Amino acid sequence: MKRVSRPLAAIAALALAAALIALGPSPAAAISPNLPASAPGIEYTAEPGDGAQRSSNGKGAAEMPTTPDDPIAPWLDDCLGSQDAKDSDGRVYNRFKWCKEFDLAVKYYKTENGKTVLKGVNQATYQAAGLGYNDSRATRTFFRIKPGTVRYTTWSNLEKLTTSKYLKLEISAECVPGSDSPGSGCAVGRSPAKMEWDQWNNFGGWVYWDVSSAGGKGEDFVAFHKWRFHFDGTSPGWPIPEERGETGPVGIRCDSGNYFKHGTRTYPHACIYTGAEPVLTYKMSENPEVGQHIRDAQNAPDTTWPKEDHPKKIPGKWNASVFLRGEPLHRVASRYEGGVIAKENEDVKQMACGQKRAINPWGPRYNATTGLPPYAPGLECDEYPFSSTHEGAADPEWDFSVRAVSKNDNGSAGSKLVNFYTDDRILMFLDDFWVDVVDA
Repeated sequence: MKRVSRPLAAIAALALAAALIALGPSPAAAISPNLPASAPGIEYTAEPGDGAQRSSNGKGAAEMPTTPDDPIAPWLDDCLGSQDAKDSDGRVYNRFKWCKEFDLAVKYYKTENGKTVLKGVNQATYQAAGLGYNDSRATRTFFRIKPGTVRYTTWSNLEKLTTSKYLKLEISAECVPGSDSPGSGCAVGRSPAKMEWDQWNNFGGWVYWDVSSAGGKGEDFVAFHKWRFHFDGTSPGWPIPEERGETGPVGIRCDSGNYFKHGTRTYPHACIYTGAEPVLTYKMSENPEVGQHIRDAQNAPDTTWPKEDHPKKIPGKWNASVFLRGEPLHRVASRYEGGVIAKENEDVKQMACGQKRAINPWGPRYNATTGLPPYAPGLECDEYPFSSTHEGAADPEWDFSVRAVSKNDNGSAGSKLVNFYTDDRILMFLDDFWVDVVDA
């Protein structure tokens, strides 16, 4: 059996260099070229060629939100409220969403009597988030200082009033040098955003940047990149030795697979966040017959049809523990898309279901004893693993299960599988995925 490795990019721990140091927990945002400043205090530092590489969303760039939360399907508070978001690498909420909440600090020094003296430390909790485009090779990265979290420590009382709050903090998103896949490139189409610390403290809004991808390998032009936020607290009269500070890298994968669609709408390009393991979840309350079939196939395969002359082994079972998890499934082109593997899977399934109309209705591979017994008209023969997987009925390395289920349940479950392939951006042959059945 072919086995593919899971390309999950590791996200390194946060490291702020020298005078910029990382403290405890906090989430994210960024800024795009043609939009006006959303607060009077924001400055954008122009750089050579800046603003020319904004990614183009197929729906029109204006439809990508300018804040990371979704008013229809809120997710950000849930993401930021988790302990994982407080870790240095943040939380991959799902394949298209990432968040983080962490602390940053900038130490300010002065030279007095020939000695370098620490005058004060400005600290803040920042929030960050990322939304992958589903029809463009880009992700939008968001950043803000969590309102009311700026702290001024070590400063004298006079300097707190006259100096600390008026120093500048510059934020930018950038591609991590040397992290791109061979033959691909990463770009950010916006210069840094800069405000005084007190302005960041009261701003409350999000700034954002689009991180875009080009190139890649294979038919789907798959490329892996890492991006990060860069902090700079340098202010006039307050130089900071080795002032560069940055968060740990965040991994994304971009592709140009042309087989993703919902109805007539296609999604030929996308970037997703690596680190989330795709799981197709069926609820027993919604698909009781197919759900029970999959449960039995995963947990008690020898009780299922067809009968084999050896203990059956069926892959795809999800478990949070890698030690209890089944081998993953891998998507292939469906028979409706002309997929050869899927057609072979369908042929073997029909033999097991008794759908071959030859002398032996179970075909040459099964018979009345080993194949699925005749079932009532109006029912359909469901198979697991799915015919659109490499591990389907024709795979010599794995076994499979068939069962008669109602047409409505079978059709509903099939639609969820098709939607899952697009919603979780499951690349053919490349992505591991699992199946879970839950009661609620």
